[in-house]
Amino acid sequence: MNVEPIKNLYSLLFEGNYQQIEQITEGIRLNAKEIESAIKDYGKTLVPYPKDVAFDVIKIDANNSEEWSIVAPIYTLEEGLSDLSIELTLIQSGPESFKIELDDIHVR
Repeated sequence: MNVEPIKNLYSLLFEGNYQQIEQITEGIRLNAKEIESAIKDYGKTLVPYPKDVAFDVIKIDANNSEEWSIVAPIYTLEEGLSDLSIELTLIQSGPESFKIELDDIHVR
């Protein structure tokens, strides 16, 4: 599984590009306002991923595509590894392309 789509989405998140996240994820579960609200309500400063970031990945048995359910950590300036995380669904849509859905942002 390619983790670059996850890292790219997280980069947009810590940069505050909520509209772009909504476009990429098609706003299926969370729109830009909901994403921004979840981050701002948490009240911490997001920072880039460390080089050794790890993701919790579960392969989903899907009939017509390769899919994964992912819990991705969030890192903050104040906490390092935060108890806030993002839940994603990654769907392979071509040999090297993926559709990504942002399912939730919540405290673990």
